Amino acid sequence: MRESYWGRYWRRRRSRRSFLIGGAALAAGSAGLVAVGCGDDDDDDAPSEPQEPAAEETEAAATEAPAATEAAAPADGPMPGGTFRQSKTQVDDGIDPGLKVINNNEILARIYNHTHLYKVSTNEFLFDAATAMEQPDNTTIVFPLRPGMTFHHDGSAVTAEDVSSTWSRFPALLADQGSQVNEANWGFMDTITAVDESTARVDLKAPAASAPVLMAATSYGIVSKALLDQQANGNVQELDAGAGPYVIEQRDSAGVALARYPDYYAHENPSTHFLEGAPYIDRHETRIIVDRAAVKAAFFAGDIDYIPAIADSIEFEEFTGDDRFVAKEVASTEARFLAYDNIKFVDKRARQAVSYAIDYDAMIATLYAGDGVYDGPVGQALPGFALDQETLQSYRVFDPQRARELWEASGIEVDHIRIESSIDPRGSTMAEFLARQMEENLGVTAEPLIHDVTTYVARAREPIKQWELFVVPYNASTTPEIYNMTMMNPDAFAGVSWSFGTDQPDASLVANAQKLIDLTAAQAQEVDPDLRLQKMEEMQLFALEELVPGINLPVPGHSWVVYNSRLGNFPEDDVLLGGLLNRTHDMYVKG
Repeated sequence: MRESYWGRYWRRRRSRRSFLIGGAALAAGSAGLVAVGCGDDDDDDAPSEPQEPAAEETEAAATEAPAATEAAAPADGPMPGGTFRQSKTQVDDGIDPGLKVINNNEILARIYNHTHLYKVSTNEFLFDAATAMEQPDNTTIVFPLRPGMTFHHDGSAVTAEDVSSTWSRFPALLADQGSQVNEANWGFMDTITAVDESTARVDLKAPAASAPVLMAATSYGIVSKALLDQQANGNVQELDAGAGPYVIEQRDSAGVALARYPDYYAHENPSTHFLEGAPYIDRHETRIIVDRAAVKAAFFAGDIDYIPAIADSIEFEEFTGDDRFVAKEVASTEARFLAYDNIKFVDKRARQAVSYAIDYDAMIATLYAGDGVYDGPVGQALPGFALDQETLQSYRVFDPQRARELWEASGIEVDHIRIESSIDPRGSTMAEFLARQMEENLGVTAEPLIHDVTTYVARAREPIKQWELFVVPYNASTTPEIYNMTMMNPDAFAGVSWSFGTDQPDASLVANAQKLIDLTAAQAQEVDPDLRLQKMEEMQLFALEELVPGINLPVPGHSWVVYNSRLGNFPEDDVLLGGLLNRTHDMYVKG
């Protein structure tokens, strides 16, 4: 019997370090990445390899992961009930999963269901609305749907027509309504068809190694076609059109409250982190807390259960040694990108000057307390893909004299550099550091511009930029396309946000943009693991050599997870890379 496509692919991978085949866009915990617009976030050792799929002619290579064998629960073990409490800095801009992904992940992940999820730490697919993911050939993916799923608003059945309608509208939402879910997240899909009521088929434009995990993103939440068709504006921004485990009870300027959906469907043979019935937790509450000090105070007081975005090891130490909390140091899942307004930096010498003006070692010493590493177009959280430290450091040389010479030679008409950042402390402190670097080492005046997330997003997307440099802190993602490259690809953020697209008036800028588009597409469509690595290296070296469309800055050498010890089954290994926190069903509140 002919071996299935994904069977061959996984078999090729088994002798290599982890070669992830996909990845959802990073989770909304990072204001930077999500704000500018995305879809949906290890140590140096490779993640555990999945079991090789059965080789069947037309059956799945990616099949439902079996549930772990359940031991007898102790008296204080998992029990239904309780409330999980978290915080965010700002109200959302809407809750249509195909349109908005800013400050709303804790809603989208819980009121909508998804065909599948991807668990990074174990490199496995977890099935939700689908019971399997079948790959009969390298350009077709088939999802058999689970029975008994119903939408919240009217109790109608979820069918393959809803899946087809939901996923087919991505291009129109981007073109007509300015969706924050960019093409890198869905551009590999050609058609989505309802084969019958319980089977959805996706035909790809070309082989796409990362497609299965990209499709696990929160933005792929299944929307009711019937409810969507009733909306004159073509979206469900203010409506619950989902069939997930929770319904909206409160959503206002104070925060969000979600309660159980009483008719939530059963998961027969549930995947890891799913249960046969509903999730353990009864209720989820999210408070709007803008000030970081207030977030910490709420956490120490026991008013919230999880504190996101730990800035560095110094802040992490504030939470250690206290039995009320679990504080865990993990491998870095951070990313930092410094984008140019590329239309102002068409001369490569100007881009080089900015790079030479940055003391990267001082950045690591100052901002990361000495615990930092260099980063590149494919980030350090994907060690099987990333370039080595020696190579990256060779492109990040501090030379202020050379910086001033190149700045002068470029003839750039910029004598004041505005550095945009959000209120995220990871970005604002970076912007302040870079402003000092530009003044001291480039001989210009500079100022950090710190804005709330909504303003920050709007300023990134304005056609005429009110800044020269833009700082983006964000969490890692699980594919090269949606990790750092989503910031750099003209078909993702870079075209709109960094003036780095094929629609720009400068010929050299257009040529660089097209080259990076082509290189990104070439590695994405290559399903041979060894050849893909070669093409990925070519893509990375081009971006580093040309300094387009910005600079991958050093990142912390570690990341940190801190949560209240009253929580059981907290997905600490997947909360930063993969965003499983808002989607797990087996987390519980201890009695």
